[in-house]
Amino acid sequence: MLASHYAPRKARFGPLKKIVLGILQFVLGLAVLLAALWGIFTLIAKHQSFVESYYQVQSDKLTSNVRVVQLSDLHLHEFGDHNADLIERITALKPDIIAITGDMNDKLVDDYSVVTDLCTELVKIAPVYYVPGNHEWPKIVFHNSPIGTDLEAIGVHFLADETETLEVNGNTIAIGGVAEAPASYERYASAYFESFEQLDAFKLLLVHYPEYFLEDGFFSDVPVDLALCGHTHGGMIRIPGIGGLYTPDQGVLPTLTEGLHQIGDTSLVISRGLGDGKGTPVPRINNPPELVIVDINWF
Repeated sequence: MLASHYAPRKARFGPLKKIVLGILQFVLGLAVLLAALWGIFTLIAKHQSFVESYYQVQSDKLTSNVRVVQLSDLHLHEFGDHNADLIERITALKPDIIAITGDMNDKLVDDYSVVTDLCTELVKIAPVYYVPGNHEWPKIVFHNSPIGTDLEAIGVHFLADETETLEVNGNTIAIGGVAEAPASYERYASAYFESFEQLDAFKLLLVHYPEYFLEDGFFSDVPVDLALCGHTHGGMIRIPGIGGLYTPDQGVLPTLTEGLHQIGDTSLVISRGLGDGKGTPVPRINNPPELVIVDINWF
């Protein structure tokens, strides 16, 4: 009686066991697939080249054309030996100004010779203006990193809450750099920026963080002619037809991750960057490294 009593129960649990095992096999297979894709994407990210993005901006303040090449967020990556491929391409583009918008080094690495070696060659091409990002500025302020002075010794114009004026092709351009993150802007950089925005010349602002230009940001309604930013890495994963997936400072589906935006009277260009920080948990997907070229009055 006991055997016949328990036999049907064993039969009832047979299909359930198969379902559970099937789910476990699916999860395990999915994990293996994701791990394989991770490896493939990481390998591609380490060896891929960069794309070029061109933007045009018009201004009545300039009487002739000015070409700006923007580099951002290299994070010690190299394109060719000692960045020979990058240098060769920038040379061919014949920029009037080379603008660097931060995070060329990496906060987890003390050796930034990749940056200084690159800039040594860039200053031979055109004047180089460099604003620090969150991988440079805290190391300078809190750990006395000499990267700023080392770059200046090479001939780079290192802009940490300061302005320099450049005469190029018969035009006067005021190039300003805001080093502070938005959280510390009011305390450390607001006085500087108020003086910068009063200038009559064409104003080119270099600032690492595009979050300054969000709807509630400090620069959402300021009269800057052209602003160049980086920082977001394009949202890392870019979804076709939607854009970047996530940034730490803007959250899910961020609005300012790449491209040309008109923010009030300001033309804002955001670079997706040329590299990834050490230890970045997510590789670039549908988001190749980017060299930005901005032509002012190239019509």
